[in-house]
Order: sequence, then C-alpha cells, then structure tokens
Amino acid sequence: MTNNSFPILHLQTEHSIAKLKEPVALPAKSNQLYNLSVTVDEISLIAPTQFLRSIKSQIIKEENGWHIIKFDQVFQFKEIGVLAAVAARLAEHDISILAVSTFNTDYLMIQQTQIGKALMQMRAAGHQVTSVHQLG
Repeated sequence: MTNNSFPILHLQTEHSIAKLKEPVALPAKSNQLYNLSVTVDEISLIAPTQFLRSIKSQIIKEENGWHIIKFDQVFQFKEIGVLAAVAARLAEHDISILAVSTFNTDYLMIQQTQIGKALMQMRAAGHQVTSVHQLG
C-alpha cells in the first residue's frame, strides 16, 4: 500500500449520476468528467448536471448534487491501496463516496452536503487540495 500523499483536484461543477434508457453521444474530450457504464442490467452516466438537462428524455432516474475529487496523479496498476486508503479515511468520518477509475487515475463523487468535510479530511491526510471549475 502506498502511504504517500498526492495532489487532489476538487471539481466544483455539479455532477449527477443517471440511469439511462439507452447510450447517448458524449464529447470526445472534455474538461469535465463523463463516465458511461453499460452492462446487461443498466446504462449509467456520470456527467455534469447541466449536460443531463439536455438529455432529459433519455433519463429513467437521476441523483444530483455531486462534486468530483480527482486524484491528480497517474498511478501504476501495481500500486496497491491508493483508493482503499482514501475511502477508508472518508468512511471513518461518515463520508460516502462513489468511485470511478480511469486508465490513469481515480475520481470520487461526493455529495455536495459532505464535500467540505471530505476536503478537510483530504488536507488532514497530507494531500494538497486545489478547487477548480473544470479539469485542466
């Protein structure tokens, strides 16, 4: 397990998660987080809330009010416990998360009502936290 701190980006744009009727076209590249998951059971989309408003007819169910925390470092697949350590610390303080992983790094979705407490815990763990409106 890694015990190192790493930079954190707090993406302040409100995001939502939605269950969709069918997949939708997404931007090829974006300075916001979009994550489409397709399984035999469901189609889920994490995206900026404003984007979801534009595809309202495709939404079965949605939950709004999420902020994004990006682990602003590329991690190797052999690194063990990075996400688990952060998740455990947040869980100790009754902060629920929804985790999303990409090839390079991890993202956490945290409810707007808990984001202040979560960022405080990230700083206390030694992470440098920067708040931004969009990904760089």
